[in-house]
Amino acid sequence: MSNPIQYDPLLVHYLACELRERLVGRGCRLLPLLSEDRSGMLLLEGGEALRFDLHPQRGWIRLVRHAPGLEKDADAVIAIVESPPDERRLELELVGGSRFRPLRRRLVAELHTNQWNLIAVNADDARIVAILHTRDSADRQLRAGVPYTPPPPQLRVGTMTDEADAGWAKWRDALQSTPPEQRKQELLRRFAYTGSLNARAVLGAALSDASEDALRDAFERWWALASLPDPEPVLLTVRTGSHPYPFPLPGTGGDPVPSLLIAMDRVADELPPVVSQGRENDAALWFAAAERKLEAAQRKVESIRAQLAQTDEAERMRRFGDLLLAHLADVPRGASSVRLPEWEGGELEVPLDPAKSPAENAAQWYDRARRHSRAASRLPQLLTAAETEADSWQAVLAACGEGEIPEETRRELELRLPARTSAASDAGARVPYREFRTSSGIEVRVGRGAGDNDRLTFGHSHPGDIWLHARSVPGSHVILRWADAQNSPPSRDLNEAAGLAAWFSKARTSGLVAVDWTRRKYVRKPRGAPPGSVIPQQVKTLFVEPDPALEERLRASASDRPG
Repeated sequence: MSNPIQYDPLLVHYLACELRERLVGRGCRLLPLLSEDRSGMLLLEGGEALRFDLHPQRGWIRLVRHAPGLEKDADAVIAIVESPPDERRLELELVGGSRFRPLRRRLVAELHTNQWNLIAVNADDARIVAILHTRDSADRQLRAGVPYTPPPPQLRVGTMTDEADAGWAKWRDALQSTPPEQRKQELLRRFAYTGSLNARAVLGAALSDASEDALRDAFERWWALASLPDPEPVLLTVRTGSHPYPFPLPGTGGDPVPSLLIAMDRVADELPPVVSQGRENDAALWFAAAERKLEAAQRKVESIRAQLAQTDEAERMRRFGDLLLAHLADVPRGASSVRLPEWEGGELEVPLDPAKSPAENAAQWYDRARRHSRAASRLPQLLTAAETEADSWQAVLAACGEGEIPEETRRELELRLPARTSAASDAGARVPYREFRTSSGIEVRVGRGAGDNDRLTFGHSHPGDIWLHARSVPGSHVILRWADAQNSPPSRDLNEAAGLAAWFSKARTSGLVAVDWTRRKYVRKPRGAPPGSVIPQQVKTLFVEPDPALEERLRASASDRPG
């Protein structure tokens, strides 16, 4: 399972509140330690650290004991911990230096769905001092040395000091005329502290019921959340697993927890560690490819919106052309602008291209007016298509985070991945498995040892692959490569893979061996477990006879495969 935590403004707000109580006044280092695995750690006095795990397969923020050897004297103090209203941004202000030469830094954790990042900013000139993940987009540069620009605020209803009656009026105006099935999207666009986690719980019956009573009940639920009451931390049970949240949500199971930080610890403990294998880590590559697709779609949406905002200028452009034609004799050549009298009185300044004659400038303004008029008729349709594309890539990004991608989407994403050769054939590259082929040509990977078993299971397999292991005895992890998420592999291929699991185990001298199998996505590694030790779930069992002839035959099939 990947991307286990979804941050919405409500979760970020209450997480900031907890961290404020724990951290303000604490000594710390002025700069965080940043790691290539997309984690950052702010060392605190007393042997603790605030750890940001911002890898797509993790995502939690925790207080941890830091590793031996990282202990250093604190050179700063945490002065502020906050989150801007209705934003997914956590900010810490660190004050260091000396009394005569103070130095202030802001540590910013951006927790937007596809833009998790940790950024250290010099408060004096707002320049980025250090950054976890360098990235550039159409409107922001995030790299060391450039000024830091935060994401634009959402400015949704509820971030101001509205009274309940005024809030209800805005709610009713926005949602009453919206078809119930479209209300979730409108809620997320217009109203503060909402997100994909709480939207259905907030709307409730208003998702299918168009009555004002259902809409009023939904407003009361939203108003209660947007008023930011005292938290009731809970570990929700959602489709992707356990999820920290500041409140229980109607219709979603969950267990109370003492704090969100404890909930973060529990989520981290439930999941296996991320095994980074560079190019072999397809889940991370798919996530990055989907992330790029989403960013491109979002840039297209913003570009079209910017063009739409200019379509009302067509009439003004025509007026420029009309005035120029009416006063050609009064327009000096080579000027960059001219003030001309309007028919209704007053004057209007008309911008000019100095290289063109007055008549050519008039023609240019008429041409621009025609283009803007044509855009006015087609841009709404293009915007709808672009927004649909962005929404679809947002869903793909979520699917990548969960490790389950539709096959057709996977094929499209793989077209965007760097060219790769088989790991087994890379010159000089050691892989943690032996390769075999079943009778029908399906690849089987067999772990070489305990440490290699972990690398094979969590770094060299897909979530939908079949994982096998001889029951209750030491042995190799076995992966049967299988892309069909709906159906099990043919029984012959499954039994041959089970035969390999039996042969590469301590039970190879037994007459009959029980071999457990399940989808790889159901295999978990407990925190602190020794190499090769895992917990499989939703297990089925086959009984096979260890057969050295089978191992030789399937190994020969692998070596004889073409190319």
